Amino acid sequence: MNKEDKKTQPPRLIAGVWIARLIIGGVFVVSGFAKADDLYGFIYKIEEYLEVWGWIQPRSLVLVGAMALSAMEFLLGAMLAMGCYKRTVVWLLLAMMAFMLPLSGYIYVADPVADCGCFGDFWVISNGATFLKNIAITAALIFLAKYNPEVDGLFGAYIQWLVVTVCAVYILVIGSIGYMVQPLVDFRSFPAGSKLVKEDDGGEEAEFEFVYEKDGEKKTFTTDNLPDSTWEFVDRIQISGKISDKTDFAVLDGDENVTEEVISDEGEQLLIIIPDYSRADVSCTYAINEMSDYIVSRGGSVVCLLVADSAQIAEWRDLSMADCPMLYVEPTVLKELARGVMAAVFLRDGTIVWKRALSSIDPDIFAAASAKDDVMDSLAGDGPGTARNLTLVLLAVLAVLFMLDRSGRLLDWSIKLKKRAETLK
Repeated sequence: MNKEDKKTQPPRLIAGVWIARLIIGGVFVVSGFAKADDLYGFIYKIEEYLEVWGWIQPRSLVLVGAMALSAMEFLLGAMLAMGCYKRTVVWLLLAMMAFMLPLSGYIYVADPVADCGCFGDFWVISNGATFLKNIAITAALIFLAKYNPEVDGLFGAYIQWLVVTVCAVYILVIGSIGYMVQPLVDFRSFPAGSKLVKEDDGGEEAEFEFVYEKDGEKKTFTTDNLPDSTWEFVDRIQISGKISDKTDFAVLDGDENVTEEVISDEGEQLLIIIPDYSRADVSCTYAINEMSDYIVSRGGSVVCLLVADSAQIAEWRDLSMADCPMLYVEPTVLKELARGVMAAVFLRDGTIVWKRALSSIDPDIFAAASAKDDVMDSLAGDGPGTARNLTLVLLAVLAVLFMLDRSGRLLDWSIKLKKRAETLK
């Protein structure tokens, strides 16, 4: 259709197209943002899928795939919502759904994973709900494939590349911070400002069984008879006690739960988190020891929490030369507490002040600090505030581009009107 035909489209069709654009585009924007914000969580979910199918891949390759997919979802969703690249975006999303719809159908039937991870920890939905969601999205995209090109978007064709560029920079910054430091918006069970160990509300204490696998055989264990390091952790299942959507934190010393003895309700405490001992980086030991010396000089304590057997714990003690308790915590809990290959969690009176990947901390600031210097608080950041400010900057830039685009269109119209008036004379 030509431009004159577009102007005569029925208002109901225009409204229907915009409603579909905003809803479907918004779904992909939220999904892409949630994945990029918590890139490690998305990596864990991809690795969970790959493990089910026996397609073990290097972490670096999974990282590239996770960042690319989350950015693509966000960008395509944003472009759809704003009416940019009206044909290309819809067909790219349909191509994505041609893969995602059968995959979600398979997951619904076979149930290889507990949830699809579509929205990360922001919104966990069942496999059945995911399948129905993808059917609805595909149907809406088929509608848009026909009618989306007939309704104008917010931006003209000549400026759309700038819109894509600005949105791409935004989501890449969000993903980079989430991967190298911590997610800006923490949707997990242990956000900054919360108590690490939840207070007892008088209910029955939750009990769990742990699923491990060895040589293709899966077995269930309790906390009293966990297997040796030759078994690989698969899943944790709650069998009794309180039903909660939040994860309970538990520290084990052998078969004994020592959480209350280890996590202090008073004073400052630094937790060193190693969720996968095989990936532990010895180069981080300098930072660990500098932070430990600083905390101890202020009357605080340090605890190393890791997923390792007794032999690995002894090996890490020799490698790190750290003089602090080293205890086992179930891997799912550690990964949820803090993201990264190795991370640090700072507590004050049992409350989480901040969490950071160890690689993002400069150890020299501790070497030059005295016990009176409040260095630890300087590492705390306002993640939600940073995400909000970045989003406001994105919206401001898009608003400027919109005004420039409209002013350009008005200028073109005024020139055309002037030429037409001169012709009539």
